[in-house]
Amino acid sequence: MKKKIIVGLLVISALSFSAMKSNQTNMNNNCQKVTHYSQVMAGLSETQQNELTEMIKNRRKTNYINSLNIRTEELKLEKLLSNDKINWQNVKKVNDQISGMKSEQRLDNMKFRKNIEDKFGITMGYKGMIGHMNNKMMNEGDNHNKMMDDSKDY
Repeated sequence: MKKKIIVGLLVISALSFSAMKSNQTNMNNNCQKVTHYSQVMAGLSETQQNELTEMIKNRRKTNYINSLNIRTEELKLEKLLSNDKINWQNVKKVNDQISGMKSEQRLDNMKFRKNIEDKFGITMGYKGMIGHMNNKMMNEGDNHNKMMDDSKDY
């Protein structure tokens, strides 16, 4: 009996520790996002900051509405699949609608990010800091790679 209690306590403590680590990782990621966002905003004029904030707010609202519409279709799909006799053509039709809606939402988000990039000269989300670093490294990397190629003795 004591062994079961000890094993149970060990399992609980291990799960608690992993949950704590996960929360710390999430907190660190959120801090990095906030820091990046404030750095991006610092490089813009007050008018640009207000415009960008309004654009992001509108995009979030649009994404929220789109997500609700997608979830509605997913619930229709679940309802169709819960029937005793499944009409696979209806399932395919609803599934295709869901795929199309998700694809359209992804495309709209890509257009939004490109619009931000063109209008304000900043990258948002899909590239993040790594995108900035990669672009810089790629531009500098061309010179570095050329130097490395010139130095090869084979």
